[in-house]
Amino acid sequence: MRPVLPPLSLPAAVRRPLLCCAAVLALALCACSPRYDWRTIQSGEGGYAALYPGKPTSAARDVTIAGRRLPMTMEAARIDDTLFAVGVVTLPADDEALRREALAAMQAGLLANLGKLSDAPRTRSVTVMTADRPGRPLAGVEVQASGVSAQDQSPRRLSARLVAVGVHAYQAVVLESGDAARDARQAEQVEQFLGGFHPL
Repeated sequence: MRPVLPPLSLPAAVRRPLLCCAAVLALALCACSPRYDWRTIQSGEGGYAALYPGKPTSAARDVTIAGRRLPMTMEAARIDDTLFAVGVVTLPADDEALRREALAAMQAGLLANLGKLSDAPRTRSVTVMTADRPGRPLAGVEVQASGVSAQDQSPRRLSARLVAVGVHAYQAVVLESGDAARDARQAEQVEQFLGGFHPL
């Protein structure tokens, strides 16, 4: 029969620092409670799936592309001073030239809304995978730019991916304002949102 050991008793000089460490750890864990509640949203009307950091709200308006007024729907979630949004323009025809015009107009509109640009926008080609299985690769463009709001002179930082397929042109956008636009710690969340966007 194995002997029963008495409960471990630590000297007070050791116990107090351990309790303090435990309390500090508990406070740190509370302070780090996630602001991001990631969930996949499928938009049947917009024809895409996206990974949002919170429950998105919807809006619709008309935009002018190639001299035509076209419907645009948008779903967006805001976390503090950062907006995560997907905009979809429905085109009148499945036409490659019209898709190119739509993407150019959408990119110009995003940069115009950014305010006074701090430097030249950075663009690069990216591959956006569709949501079906197996996913199909689509050629898209990623845009990054910084600016200053004309309204309140606060800094803004834009990260976006634009892609078009069929009769839809898409923009997945992260717009950071104020202190968020100066903070590099949110880069992982920005990439998670942009990488989680997939046309259907």
